[in-house]
Amino acid sequence: MNAAYRQLFIFQQLLSGLVVHKQDLVKRFNVNARVIQRDFSQIRQFIDDQQLFYQMQYKRGLNGYVLETDQDSISKQSILVIIKTLLASRSLTSKEMKTTVNGLLNLVTPEEQHEIRPIIQNESFYYLPVHHDQPLLRTIWQFSQFIIKKQAIQITYQRQRGEYKTYIILPESVIFSEYYFYIIAFNPQGKGNRFFRADRIKDYHQVNKKITQNYADRFEDGKLRQQIQYMQPGQTITLLFEFSGIVEAALDRFPNSVVKKRDSVRHCVLIEAKTYDTGAKMWLLSQGNLVNVLKPTKLRDEIRAELHAILQKYDD
Repeated sequence: MNAAYRQLFIFQQLLSGLVVHKQDLVKRFNVNARVIQRDFSQIRQFIDDQQLFYQMQYKRGLNGYVLETDQDSISKQSILVIIKTLLASRSLTSKEMKTTVNGLLNLVTPEEQHEIRPIIQNESFYYLPVHHDQPLLRTIWQFSQFIIKKQAIQITYQRQRGEYKTYIILPESVIFSEYYFYIIAFNPQGKGNRFFRADRIKDYHQVNKKITQNYADRFEDGKLRQQIQYMQPGQTITLLFEFSGIVEAALDRFPNSVVKKRDSVRHCVLIEAKTYDTGAKMWLLSQGNLVNVLKPTKLRDEIRAELHAILQKYDD
C-alpha cells in the first residue's frame, strides 16, 4: 500500500477519535518507524495548509497520537439530553426528527454514538409527532432569517376554526412551547404583537413594505418566557394565589414567582407572580382544589364563573 493510502487511513482513525499508536501502524503496514513518522509529519502539514480546526498531539499517558480540535466540543451527555428533550417535544415530523437526531449523533465519536443509541432506541422507535404533520425545519430557519433582516412578510394563516386569513407582519421571535413552534410578530393593523403557530402558516413571502414600531412595542422573548403559559396572550397581571400542591410545580410554571407566605396549619403557600391572565387561568383551572386565586378580583370572578359552568354540565 502506498503512502497516500497510509496517511488517509491514519487521518480517518484520528478523525474517529481513536488513539493512533506508531508501533501498531508499523506492524499493520510492514514499514519501519521512520516511514510512519513521515506520515505523521505529512498529516500535520496538511492540517496546517488547509487551516483545519485540528491539532495532532502525542499523548504520553496514552502512548499514542490523538486529534484535538480548537473548536468548542459538545459532550455525549449533552447530546443525550438534547435528543431526549427533542423526542419528548414531539414537535417535528418523523422524518425531520430522524434527520435531526442523526445529525446530533454525528457530533460525537462513533464509540459515543454506540453508547447513546441503546438509550434512545425505544423512544425513537415509538416516536409519535403531533397531528399537524407539517415539516417545520425550513420554515423555522426562514423566519429566523426574516427576524435578523427585519423583513416584513405576508402570510396566509389557517385560523383555529379552519378559515384562512392574510396578514402582513414583522416577525420578531421564534418560540417553542407545549408541542408547537410559534412565530411572534408585530402586527401593524392591530398595533401589537400576535402569536402564529408555525404549522398553520400555509404560505409566506416577502413584501416591499417598511414596518416600524415604537421602542415600547419591541418584543422581548426572554421576558415573555417568564410571564406566559400555553402561549396564550392576554393582559399582564400581578397574580396572588394560595397553592397546596407541589410548590416547585407552581414556581416552575411561573418563573418570576415568589413565595410570600407559608401556612403550616393549612399546608399551603401564598404565591405572587407577574403573568398573562389567559394562560394563567388555563393552568389555575387545571389544578382543581389545590389552588385558590385571591387577586386580581376580575380573574377570581372569571374562574368562579367557569367552575359554575363546568358544574352545570355535570348537573344536567
